[in-house]
Amino acid sequence: MKKRLFVGTFTPIDFKEVKREVERLGVEGKWVEPENLHITFRFIGEVEEEKVPQIAKMLKGSLKGAPPFKVEYRGLGTFKRNGIERVLWVGIRSDEIREIKKRVDRALMPFGFAPEENFTPHLTLLRIKRLKRRIKFRNYVGSMKEYLFKEREERKVYLIESKLTPEGPIYKVVEEFELG
Repeated sequence: MKKRLFVGTFTPIDFKEVKREVERLGVEGKWVEPENLHITFRFIGEVEEEKVPQIAKMLKGSLKGAPPFKVEYRGLGTFKRNGIERVLWVGIRSDEIREIKKRVDRALMPFGFAPEENFTPHLTLLRIKRLKRRIKFRNYVGSMKEYLFKEREERKVYLIESKLTPEGPIYKVVEEFELG
């Protein structure tokens, strides 16, 4: 049996005001539940169940002694596909986050995962299905480029199982790694 896995950090932020404004602009899509907001350090994908303890052990060793990382959750942005906004996200500013990413990548190399070249840390808020007022939406996102949602020190990284359902993903922590 296989498990769909990723390595990440859960972090709560308040985005009610953003949700209200975006919906007022006629944007339709699937919002991430507040308890599911997370930074993804590495999407692993489908893994044989018997390999999960080995992956957890490698992550534990690689993250041992890694310091907690300070994060500014600042600004809104979008990922586009074919020039059309498909994902609304909150930006992440952190000097230390790349060290955590390197350690995660290093831990996964023995399992055939080469280090990722591109890493854009972010919190996905919304998967956009329909965008009625594109210009107004873009202006709103631009006006929120420097908006500070929260500053926080992150002290944990998790190995997470993701089960996809029609209602959205269900996340289950497989292993927790305390930083510091």
